[in-house]
Amino acid sequence: MKIDVLDKGHVELLDSMGSDLTTVEAARVSFNKGATQLGERERKLISYLAEHEHTSPFRHAMVMFRFKAPLFVARQLWKHVIGISPEFDLEDRFTGFAGGHRDTGWNEASGRYVELRDEFYLPAEWRAQSASNKQGSAGLIEDQAKAAAVYQAGLDAAYAAYGQLREFGVAKEQARAVLPQSIYTSWIWTGSLQAFLHVVDLRTKPDAQWETQQYGFAVRDILAERFPVCLTKWEGRKAKG
Repeated sequence: MKIDVLDKGHVELLDSMGSDLTTVEAARVSFNKGATQLGERERKLISYLAEHEHTSPFRHAMVMFRFKAPLFVARQLWKHVIGISPEFDLEDRFTGFAGGHRDTGWNEASGRYVELRDEFYLPAEWRAQSASNKQGSAGLIEDQAKAAAVYQAGLDAAYAAYGQLREFGVAKEQARAVLPQSIYTSWIWTGSLQAFLHVVDLRTKPDAQWETQQYGFAVRDILAERFPVCLTKWEGRKAKG
C-alpha cells in the first residue's frame, strides 16, 4: 500500500508483522491463554487495553514504512525516533519516552554518498504567520504569486550553487549544506504498532504543521487497513477519556 503525499512525497507500507489479533494474544498470555479469532470479546479487550493505557500488548505488532518527504518534515518526524518506544515500570505504568532510539530503525538516503536531485517541495498555497501562535500559521497571504516566485528563485539559486561547488571538486558531504530544507529525502522507518499509533496521535492534531499532518494522515490510513480494530479502539480511548 502506497499513499502519495504533498506534491512529490509518499508513505509506503513495505512490510508488517502481526495483526489486531497479535495485541490480543500478547495481552492474554498473562493468563497463559491465547487467541484464535477476533470476536466481540477480543474487540472489547483491545478497547480496555487502550482505554486504561495497558500499551505493552500494542508493541508486539511491527510496521515497516518507506517515506519520501521534504527535509523539514523528516526532521519533525525524527523526534519520534528519540521517543518512539515508551518506557514503563514493572506494573506497566507509563514513565516516559527516554530510550526509544534503541528500539526503532531509521535508515535515510545520504547526501554524503549520492548526488542530491533537483527535487524540492513546492507549496500550493502560502500561509500567513499566526498572530497568536509563534510557531504556527493562520490563513493565506495576499500575494501568492510573488511568494511563489521568490521561493522558486531561491531554490534555483541554491541548487545552482550546489552544482558549482561539486564542479569545483567540493565533497558531496560539504556541498549539500547550501541546499534548503525543502529538498526531498527518503528513509525506511520500522517500529511497533504502538509507536506509530503515537505518531498518529501527535501528527494529526490540528496544531501540527500542515505538511507534517499529511504524513500523519497517510500513516493512519495504512494502519486503518492493516490494524483496523486496534486503531479504532486506540482513537476511541480519547473520546472516553
